[in-house]
Amino acid sequence: MSKIFRNPVIGEESPRKDGFWQKHQQEEMVEAAIGLYGSEAATAAAYCALEAWTEHRHSDYGFWFEVFLRVRNRFI
Repeated sequence: MSKIFRNPVIGEESPRKDGFWQKHQQEEMVEAAIGLYGSEAATAAAYCALEAWTEHRHSDYGFWFEVFLRVRNRFI
């Protein structure tokens, strides 16, 4: 049976001060993802976003979701 993840309550989330998203610009990550994963870059970024969401790292989730959107738009 699959595990159901709950969304945090407002005030429960706390962005990581040392989060990876603070050290790299989104556009740099878009280029890196495309370089590493090619046409599967959007899927890779989506997995990163999903992992951050399920671990309640909401700032990282926002970063990876934006990377996903930018990569996806390049392949449309």
